[in-house]
Amino acid sequence: MERLAPCAPPPPQPPLVPVARAVVPVDFTVVKKGPEMAMHDATGRLAFRVAAAAGGGHGGGRALLDAVGGTLVTVRSRSEGEWQAFSGNSLEQRDIIFTAKVISASSSQKEVHVFIPPRSTFEDPKPSYRLIGSTFRRACTIIKGNSIVVQTNLLYKLKKAIYSRRKFRVTIYPGNDNILIMSMIITFFIQN
Repeated sequence: MERLAPCAPPPPQPPLVPVARAVVPVDFTVVKKGPEMAMHDATGRLAFRVAAAAGGGHGGGRALLDAVGGTLVTVRSRSEGEWQAFSGNSLEQRDIIFTAKVISASSSQKEVHVFIPPRSTFEDPKPSYRLIGSTFRRACTIIKGNSIVVQTNLLYKLKKAIYSRRKFRVTIYPGNDNILIMSMIITFFIQN
């Protein structure tokens, strides 16, 4: 009877090395001219624009446009201190991206809660996002849970005593949707 040689075990494989996700925040420079805004990426190219929404009726509102003018999101006033963001030019309930509500506003501090359907509503004690800051200082921190996901601040220059409030920076931390974030920024800095 012939004996078969035992099969040799396969050679050991090197352990898998985890691949790191991008950990670099994305910066946008926002230039505000009246109710309109232009948002430029780090290279200076136009990334987004904010303009009056098409069909000025039904609460007016603002539209987030891409660099070539296509409407990405329409933000409309629902009532005093409440906003709804819709996908594209739609005003259909099925196309709501989020609803935002001003919780508190004073001359120095503003807080807005953002609720993303279907899991989050005004009745829910925990909003999906909280926006806290000062519209005058162009400062806003967006918080999801216990994590800061976005910060805005004025562009400061060394040895300059007066700063322009027309330009500010938006820093979006990794793992966040730029379009969603820019839509929330509109609701924070827009005035009823």
